[in-house]
Amino acid sequence: MKAAVLTERKAELEIQQVVSPLAAPGSVVVKVLATRIVHYFEEIFTAVRPYPLQLPLIPGCGGVGIIEEVGPDCTNLQIGDFVYCDGTITARDDPNSPQQILQGLHCPDGSGLSETYRHGTFAEKALFPQENLTVIPESLGRDAVKFTCINLLLVPYGGLLSGNFQAGETIMILGGTGYFGLGGVAVAVAMGARKVIVPTRSAEKMKMLQDYFGDRVVPVMTSGDEVKDAAAFKAAAGEGAIDHVLDLLDPKASLSILRSSLSALRPNGTMILMSGSQGNIELPYYPIMLNNINIKGCFMYPRTAVKKLIGMLDAGLIRTDFIKIDATFTLDRVNDAVKHAKQNSGAFKTTVLTPNDIAN
Repeated sequence: MKAAVLTERKAELEIQQVVSPLAAPGSVVVKVLATRIVHYFEEIFTAVRPYPLQLPLIPGCGGVGIIEEVGPDCTNLQIGDFVYCDGTITARDDPNSPQQILQGLHCPDGSGLSETYRHGTFAEKALFPQENLTVIPESLGRDAVKFTCINLLLVPYGGLLSGNFQAGETIMILGGTGYFGLGGVAVAVAMGARKVIVPTRSAEKMKMLQDYFGDRVVPVMTSGDEVKDAAAFKAAAGEGAIDHVLDLLDPKASLSILRSSLSALRPNGTMILMSGSQGNIELPYYPIMLNNINIKGCFMYPRTAVKKLIGMLDAGLIRTDFIKIDATFTLDRVNDAVKHAKQNSGAFKTTVLTPNDIAN
């Protein structure tokens, strides 16, 4: 089969003919129809973002496709099923501290998971564990390119689940006008948020948020002054209080807003950290202790989240029309696609690779 291969830590991928994967017990082979290209992929390839990678590697984390082959122990999935393919792969042999990899993206060398499942969806076919595939209902149609948005929504959904976010609560989403943050706004609204507060420095993005999501989304212009910003966040919550803060900042962004956000949280409130920043930050010890503030990290999402999220899509609870497919590229143009995604990063748009050159 044809695949795009990363042979060393550099920006360019090589188009190669490689051996097609075979389904063994516990696994499934999928014909890849569409997969997202995130704006920071080149930074991962070149080790600017030092994600561990076992080389050679076929990149690409998750996607949408059609099942071509199932393992002999498969009981539910069938050849021909139209499926979402989840790239977050979890070991099965340790229920307490299971190892995880992100297929084609974060694959430590020497891991049994990496050895078996590291190759991702920048290829005509990909191998997945059975539990990583979810059938997309016929009622939603068969637009593979459109459903690449599922991953964009799943990441913040994982944070909301981790923080035990409930309908009727108010949440502040840091990075809410960014790539994953905007998905977080959409999911929080779908889950019944009383208000979604979104700090921003862009009047244009403020207007776009309100145009798409209405009055329950409250953008707040930030000043950079922590005391003033904390007061503005509290004021935006109105008569209620801020129950949760979800950190979906760009990993390169300043972390100082975390302090003003913590100051705005109600007692017993929760902050969920997901941005992946490599930096450190000083936090106010005494107020955190006094107000019983919960601070927790969250990496991705539980396996059960995928079916629930697709259920919300099927029920019409989540709007996806705000996600614009900025461009689609065939596998032969994968390097152009990676460059395009980098140069056209930001909210409201995404770049998609179609390894089997499907018509859209």
